[in-house]
This record gives sequence, C-alpha cells and structure tokens, in this order.
Amino acid sequence: PFPTLRLERAASIGEYTMEGIDASQGYRHHPAIKAPVAV
Repeated sequence: PFPTLRLERAASIGEYTMEGIDASQGYRHHPAIKAPVAV
C-alpha cells in the first residue's frame, strides 16, 4: 500500500503551503541500511 497525500484546501494554486501538505498517513519506512563510513 502506498501512503496517502492530503492537501488542505486553498483558494488558488499559489496559496498552498508546506504546512498544508500531509504525506505521513500510511507511510512505513524501511529499516536503516548500516554501512561503514570513512571521514
């Protein structure tokens, strides 16, 4: 299943904001990939 994207309704396309976008519903992350890192 894919995550659901929800947008707060805006009067025009220019009025959408990052705070009005929710993509976290239904999102499940994969486990972390561990690898050695040299700095």
